Amino acid sequence: MAGFRIEGNTSGNVAEVDSANHVKVNLNTNELTAGFAAITSEVDAGTATGSRLVKSCEVTEDFRLRVGMDTLLFNDQFPGAAINTTIWSQQTTTMTITVAGGLLNLNAGNSIATTVNARVQSYQHFPTIGTFPLAVQMIAQFPFTPQANNVTEWGVGIATGTSAPTDGVFFRLNASGEFRGVINFNGTETQTATIDFNTYVGVNTARKFVIILHEEEAEFWIDDILIAELAAPVAQAALTSASNLPILLRTYNSAATASAQQLRVGQINVTVMDANASKDWKDQLAGMGRHASQGQTGQTLGQTVNYANSANPTAAVPTNTTAALGSGLGGQFWETDTLAVNTDGIICSYQNPAGTATAPGRNLYITRVYVASHVQTVLVGGPYVAQLALAYGHTAVSLATTDGAGTKAPRRIPIGLQAVTAAQAVNTLVGGPIDIDLAVPIVVYPGEFVQVIRKKIGTAPSSGVIAHIVAFGGYWE
Repeated sequence: MAGFRIEGNTSGNVAEVDSANHVKVNLNTNELTAGFAAITSEVDAGTATGSRLVKSCEVTEDFRLRVGMDTLLFNDQFPGAAINTTIWSQQTTTMTITVAGGLLNLNAGNSIATTVNARVQSYQHFPTIGTFPLAVQMIAQFPFTPQANNVTEWGVGIATGTSAPTDGVFFRLNASGEFRGVINFNGTETQTATIDFNTYVGVNTARKFVIILHEEEAEFWIDDILIAELAAPVAQAALTSASNLPILLRTYNSAATASAQQLRVGQINVTVMDANASKDWKDQLAGMGRHASQGQTGQTLGQTVNYANSANPTAAVPTNTTAALGSGLGGQFWETDTLAVNTDGIICSYQNPAGTATAPGRNLYITRVYVASHVQTVLVGGPYVAQLALAYGHTAVSLATTDGAGTKAPRRIPIGLQAVTAAQAVNTLVGGPIDIDLAVPIVVYPGEFVQVIRKKIGTAPSSGVIAHIVAFGGYWE
């Protein structure tokens, strides 16, 4: 018989195997004589580094297993044909930056000239906080292999033009065509060994690049494989000099190149790991540039508020079917105050942009409504009381829109009253400001309208203008 028997010296019991030829083993249940099984987690199999990375789980003195709760700081993609200038700054010399096919493309024009560059950097900066790692993740691809004299960097950091970064942690294709990970402390760099670009990146293939910044080291991942680690030199006070860094995307030519290089970037995500900051979801979204006052990625960019620079609006008679006073999510609206009594008039109107493949729809959460009004041109006639309400959810601008198979009528919430006296004088306030905090937010879905509407009860003036200021608190999700 091949093999050998495992048999107890005194008991005569023989060890058995299962059908897969695995020895059957049962751990000793006697605490006095048992060993122990340790719980560990395999972080990486060592595919690139050659050594398996295993970390122990942590347990408190009160026997509680430590669990990390991440906090989202940033998330953006590049739909449509324009970069969101609310959250991204751009810098170019000769090179061009475009958005197409869901990708941000640096050096879209394939410049091979010397000392030219394209750089995109987030306005938002992201913190490194003690023992809580910062994870920076992005989808990126390259249409060409590394080119001599071209430098491409992506991660977090501070850099301008073709000058060396002054701080940060990032992947880099250097001017010699080498692919490396870099930590930069106030201009002093530590680099990984050369990484095999062809094996782990290649051309025309979207890869998930992740940089994890710990307090004393940085990890560089590609498609969930740990490619390299860098420890901060012992003489450095920290991994980077700046404790807050922006996202950095840059390509430049230090000299003329034989062929062009491009950096194409898709979704970008930044998270503080293991730190449950108890930060309100709306606060996290506001940090990403999603306050209601700003247009969103893929939509019409800039402010959503109807508020021209150094200019007053033109007064108009409101109607209940059109945005005669102008469109905007709040702002300045001047009302020629002659609309008949008992008739709803639209003062302020805004349509949440409908969602498309290139302009993703976002839900608009409204948490506050503020209205203040004054007499801009003396009123002839009156008096009356104005009833103000918030109308929302309708699929067409008209307040007469009805519920149907593909349509939706406005929902109305009364928000306050304004008392107007007969022949009220110019530059006088029309009642006190209306300021409503909504304990339960109103949600305006993509394609739907939200409006402030006003109706007179009493006697309508024959002439005169009332100027309204409308503000909404809220955020995009």
